[in-house]
Amino acid sequence: MDELWKADDEDLLVAVAAVQERINRESASLVALVAEVVTRGLAGAKGFRDTADLLRTVQNVALSTARARVDAARSLSPLFLITGDQVDPELPVLAEAFEQGAVTPEHVRVIVRVLASLPPHLDEHRPVLEADLVAHARTLDPDAVDTLGRRALALLDPDGPRPREPKPTRNRFALRPQGLGFEARGWLDTESAAVLRSALSPLTAPVPPDGAGQARDERSTAERNGDGLVELARRLLAVGDLGVENGQPVALTVTVPLETLTSGAGAGLLGFGAGGSSAAIAAEDALRLACDARVVPIVLASTGEPLFVGREQRLANRAQRRALAQRDGGCAFPGCESPPQWCVAHHVVHWAHGGCTDLTNLVLLCPHHHRTIHIGDWVVEIDGGFPVFHPPPWVPGGPRRNPLHRPDLPVPRSPRHSAPVLLDAVLASS
Repeated sequence: MDELWKADDEDLLVAVAAVQERINRESASLVALVAEVVTRGLAGAKGFRDTADLLRTVQNVALSTARARVDAARSLSPLFLITGDQVDPELPVLAEAFEQGAVTPEHVRVIVRVLASLPPHLDEHRPVLEADLVAHARTLDPDAVDTLGRRALALLDPDGPRPREPKPTRNRFALRPQGLGFEARGWLDTESAAVLRSALSPLTAPVPPDGAGQARDERSTAERNGDGLVELARRLLAVGDLGVENGQPVALTVTVPLETLTSGAGAGLLGFGAGGSSAAIAAEDALRLACDARVVPIVLASTGEPLFVGREQRLANRAQRRALAQRDGGCAFPGCESPPQWCVAHHVVHWAHGGCTDLTNLVLLCPHHHRTIHIGDWVVEIDGGFPVFHPPPWVPGGPRRNPLHRPDLPVPRSPRHSAPVLLDAVLASS
């Protein structure tokens, strides 16, 4: 250890990754020890409230850490019956990956928590969800896996409970999945509320009955305010006075696969439908939106790859930017949640080195990951029409894609690990 200063950069980073793998394996060994402590009932025998309380004292760790280790032990260790027979672990796929050192204790904590949140009536999805999250955990950090897990739970159980939040002290506005749409929550100070109410006032007045037999407006005040807020946004989009984001005018985008456009069956993708990502919408809604002059339609080939939308030039044109926004959904770097309007169109093969400005040579990257790619440690290529990132030798796990924006695309896996399938199945059934 005293000679670390002599190591070159690559060897140092390889060593860091190797130490993490050893930590993962030792953590798996710890889980087995904790499971034995639970089996023997040592906490009660030694006067502690429970095993977590015992671990907190014995290991000098936070109670939350101790509880996570107990949860992991119960989920990942085999159960030995009084007859001596062994019962497989509750989460065998996660247990195998953890024992291999392929995932961290933080991954385990996230996946155990997500699976514990799955309602009983959706228990049939548990094995697929477990395999899906573990496959992602081999190449994505725990925060990204947590995002994917919460998204999967929302797709499977859109009416599930949502955590309560503390009262805000600054202006805020959030859209959260609820039922077939989104629930709007927020808080405005007095001045901001007055500005919004003034803008909404002419759009939220009850529609009076007319002489042609139109009935009285039955909408509640809240419903009229909701309709008025959407209409306000529609008018701003139509006027085109919202400026530009990363050089492109603000616009609502609906993506319709070619087979959906011709058959009227299937589903499309609506830009910003799920936070910074696209959301699946029914075919009839996609076709209706595609006919709206205020919406920019992008037609896809049967493989899901955008059709050629621009001529060769140094900078991506507007049509190419729109196609990239659909294809990548945002920053394509694995685990990044930046939406497309925050990204630049990066040339896979640099323009100065003979690269052309075509969809097969462009990828969306946020400024941070654009700098990361230019450092040269990571290699990006377009494979099957979509970007794949190859990490440097000191990052374990092999090639990967970013499933946060495009959960419908498979993530590259080594031959012995199957690709995640749950989110694909959910989208296919929508």
